Amino acid sequence: MAKRLLKSFILTSKPVHVKPQLGYVTTIRSRKLHTNDDIPKEVKIPVQWGHIAGKLWGHENEQPILALHGWQDNAGTWDTLAPFLYKKRPILAIDFPGHGFSSWFPTGMMYYPWEFARLILFIKEYYKWDKISLLCHSMGSIAGLRFASLFPDEVTFYIAIDSLIADDYDLNLVVDKYPKTLRKIQLALSRLEDEPPSYSIEEITKIWHMGTSKSVALDSVKYLLKRGSKQSSRDPNKYYFSRDSRLKHILFNPEDKKFVEALAKRHPSLAFK
Repeated sequence: MAKRLLKSFILTSKPVHVKPQLGYVTTIRSRKLHTNDDIPKEVKIPVQWGHIAGKLWGHENEQPILALHGWQDNAGTWDTLAPFLYKKRPILAIDFPGHGFSSWFPTGMMYYPWEFARLILFIKEYYKWDKISLLCHSMGSIAGLRFASLFPDEVTFYIAIDSLIADDYDLNLVVDKYPKTLRKIQLALSRLEDEPPSYSIEEITKIWHMGTSKSVALDSVKYLLKRGSKQSSRDPNKYYFSRDSRLKHILFNPEDKKFVEALAKRHPSLAFK
């Protein structure tokens, strides 16, 4: 999602390991009729709490570019761009935990943005890549920046499409927002087994569009809905948002400008102004 949405989210305050067997990617299921690389292959990376889901465009035996999506989006973010790139280099787009088809964090746990940076390290080590190439958007860009800054010698390149450095906010407003956010997290934890409200396709498309302050175009929502919605068990004509509701309450902590500068300066190709 766009950085203005993340900025609004921060400030608005209202009174079992299995190693890959073939190539670089373990597929969820074989696709015997799969002959068109424009149709990505579904992948599944085992983690301790379940799996990380994703989709691969291009050859399985060549190291792909790792594509990371934004907050509350999913790997569908790359559906229109990846077909233009994979013939030069495969693209592996993952769903972050709690997003898309990836497993949710265990009950009682909460999502923490630095965990998404650690996930990059996990994936790199899982596939035994010497270095990693990153194509990132929004929250994925934040995770990519953190990883590239901490491990500059292990990154071939880092591309950020729409990012946010949270270093210039009124910290009093941020702290004032925490009590309400923590209570919302408690409420979300008590409702994880409940089916969320459901909507018609037209309604859920508009809600996604408006919920991103229109930064996700109406025509683009359909790509995210493929992995970000499920059919209601109560009404087969309606659908609900299938991402983990805890994601709405991630505490995107603003970081001191000097800390951000120190991170960015660790990588020789990252310029900070």
